[in-house]
Amino acid sequence: MVLYRNLAAFSGLFGPDPRAAMFLWTLSGNHLMSSPSLASLDLGSNTFRLLIAQTDSFGRGPINPKVWQEIPRLSENLIAGGPLASEPKKRAWAALEKFDSVIKELKPQKVLAGATMTFRLAHDGADFLEKIGSSFGWETKLLTGENEARLSALGVLSALEPVPEHGLIFDIGGRSTEFIKTNHKNLAAIRSLPLGVVSLTSDYISADPPTQAELADVSEAVTGVLTELAPEFVNPETVLIGTAGTVTTLAAMLLGLTDYDSELVNNRVFSKNDLEKLFANLAGMPLNDRRLVPGLHPKRADVICAGLMEVLAVMKFFNKPKLTVSDKSLLEGLWLAAGAFVPL
Repeated sequence: MVLYRNLAAFSGLFGPDPRAAMFLWTLSGNHLMSSPSLASLDLGSNTFRLLIAQTDSFGRGPINPKVWQEIPRLSENLIAGGPLASEPKKRAWAALEKFDSVIKELKPQKVLAGATMTFRLAHDGADFLEKIGSSFGWETKLLTGENEARLSALGVLSALEPVPEHGLIFDIGGRSTEFIKTNHKNLAAIRSLPLGVVSLTSDYISADPPTQAELADVSEAVTGVLTELAPEFVNPETVLIGTAGTVTTLAAMLLGLTDYDSELVNNRVFSKNDLEKLFANLAGMPLNDRRLVPGLHPKRADVICAGLMEVLAVMKFFNKPKLTVSDKSLLEGLWLAAGAFVPL
């Protein structure tokens, strides 16, 4: 059971929002109530995830969370401004139908689906999201890059221990990476950049296994985009916190997990040396061999090398020898928004 212990710390992020005040009143124990079950969906460029959980009578949660994951890779073959490709849309719809079966069985009182970069890039992304909402009866939200980053950070901070005085959260997706600077539990700066494991792989990697030149190109491309970040994101005292599927997969691989365990992954700290050793093992490994590595989902095997290069490039750019891993991110932020515990 996971209790998100840091929700009360978000009061400074809400301003006068009465919903937050009511939630904090509940959390303080002054008002006991039984909250409904809630569901959130993170419709990512590579991965779709579903979370269903309840809050307890003290307003803590999610309680007994259950998470389902599918990897339809909706962004495959997408050109910015063009349409979503037919086969990825079919895979995405099949994934959503599986989630819908779960939702109908568990009957959460509210379902909120948040759509990310691929839905923003495709000219028919908003229409596809509208079809999802009308077909399944879910509330949907096309997130801006800033909203995506904010909700990801709130998800991270809800279960991060300890919360650093100065933090830099980065959330690697299939098509974008969000960066959030935090001052203790407050969000100080937010930026969404066009970096993602699917786009980096398709743009720079074609060989199997990837060549050293291709991997160097990935690193150089990431570094070039990182220079767009304002100087305020650079702080020698900042604790670097990584979240989302690439980072948690790397953690699972380093831990040798055959069955993923969020409790073992969340708040785990790894050194740059740990990740460089993992890179040395993966870099020369053919795709079919990577699919057999413990901790690595077979459907992530083709993009993990680019993802690992991005993580190492981020650590090098910000001169950080260690990385803290968060298992919580946008999915949990959307769940909090579904319950009106944080603004959507």
